[in-house]
Amino acid sequence: MCNMTDWRGSALRTYGVGILGSGVISRTYIADIQKFYKALDIRAVADIDWRLARTLADEFGIPKAYVTGELLQDPDIEIVINLTPPQFHVELDKQILGAGKHLFSEKPFAPTLAEAAQVLAYAREKGCMVGGAPDTFLCSGLQSMRWYLDAGIIGTPFFVTANMTTFGVETWHPNPAAFYRQGAGPIMDMAPYYLSAIVALLGPIETLAAFSAQPSQIRRVYAGPRAGSGIPVELPTHYSAIARLRSGVVVNLNVSFDIYGSNLPMFEIYGDGGTLTYPDPNFGGGTPRVYRKEQYTDTAYRNDPEAEARKRRFYELPELMPRVKDYSRGLGVLDLAAAIDAGVPNRSGPEFLLHITEALEGLQLSAKTGSFYTMTTTCERTRPIAPGGYPETI
Repeated sequence: MCNMTDWRGSALRTYGVGILGSGVISRTYIADIQKFYKALDIRAVADIDWRLARTLADEFGIPKAYVTGELLQDPDIEIVINLTPPQFHVELDKQILGAGKHLFSEKPFAPTLAEAAQVLAYAREKGCMVGGAPDTFLCSGLQSMRWYLDAGIIGTPFFVTANMTTFGVETWHPNPAAFYRQGAGPIMDMAPYYLSAIVALLGPIETLAAFSAQPSQIRRVYAGPRAGSGIPVELPTHYSAIARLRSGVVVNLNVSFDIYGSNLPMFEIYGDGGTLTYPDPNFGGGTPRVYRKEQYTDTAYRNDPEAEARKRRFYELPELMPRVKDYSRGLGVLDLAAAIDAGVPNRSGPEFLLHITEALEGLQLSAKTGSFYTMTTTCERTRPIAPGGYPETI
């Protein structure tokens, strides 16, 4: 039994966790879980190449290194975190559930709504719980945004702009080819962060539409063992989209691996009482800033330098729970464990995963057909996390 007791006085027992996949993101998950989430005990890592698993296990002091099948047979493992490439998520998720393990999967959960539904139906059959990334909407910055929105700091929201504008991953990632294969690209790699934040903060999507572009057929590799070579591009690398939420809020979303530099805001929510802005939904920590309508209208009443200065300024708002890191992972796994313990749904659970998966598929279908896509799934806004507390509480 874990000795950790949260600030509300309830204890969360220790869960045995296995990591499947030893790529770049595995080191972030392991480091953050080991440092901040003591109820999650990483007992094993696995990879298709046992030597990679052994290297990772030795690096972080994890006792066991396996190939995939061995991990799934280990009775000490209760939750498996699937960090393999997206093309293998559905197949491996079914194997994890088939072994009777609870599942937390990196994004994208599945390439299509139908496949996501199959995995989740199998989870119900096996009596296992499922969670999935992105879980950044559970972290300090975006949960603070949720609190300020619910408090009415910008009145009634009506418009969101979200922009992930970068030039791919080939200047830093050791294996960038996987990002340009079918099932990946910016729509599956980065859009989940922005869509998850939007749905968690403002509610489900009703209708969407998108256009796509593919400026290059070959991408040059700048880092790693293949530096100087070219990799083929199998899918669009830029999407511009619009959406309407069930609440009536309109969204403009741009995700791109083709933009060298931009001044577009990464995430802003506009209400009838002001603007709320956030640095980047890809990150767990980030300071919200607000611009209230009074800053604009006060100059109609006061003709002085102070009013003019306020009219030009966004004000920083405090984060209302600990920011353990800017770029953090693992809080969704803790939420899954806490939900298993309490017998309640987890926040990034089946309805949320289905809705985000359908939105990703809908954006791609709309771009291909040139037509609007009407969502068939829905979900409720996820339960907010109360202000205060400690990193290990959820």
